[in-house]
Amino acid sequence: MEREDVVHVLGVAREALVPGGVLLDLEVVPPQPVIEVEGRVVCAVEGDGLLRAAAEATAVVDDLVARGVLREEAVDDHDALQHYPTGAALVADFENRERSLPATALPELVAIEEPCVMRERCRARRLRLLEPAG
Repeated sequence: MEREDVVHVLGVAREALVPGGVLLDLEVVPPQPVIEVEGRVVCAVEGDGLLRAAAEATAVVDDLVARGVLREEAVDDHDALQHYPTGAALVADFENRERSLPATALPELVAIEEPCVMRERCRARRLRLLEPAG
């Protein structure tokens, strides 16, 4: 997502919110997600594009906070887990993603018959609109 797209989405959100309304912002944050099997890290996901785009979106929101348009009321950093029944199912799910799995890890991942987890670091922020839209 381009910076202009983020600005547009936030503008639409500001118009939709009443003064004092709440906006929830969910961000992916570094490091890259990892693939785990039974608590063991098998590999990290590759592709910086999503983290770069998320950082740009965060900068736009941070600017609105700094200008007093939004007030950050709460922040929660947490892990989001995506579960797969097998390594082959995980590999198949990555066929149409912007990020990828390391080629060197593919043979090991495809051979895994146990459940796999992708662990991704996320941040949720509760923001309040301080000025009327317009």
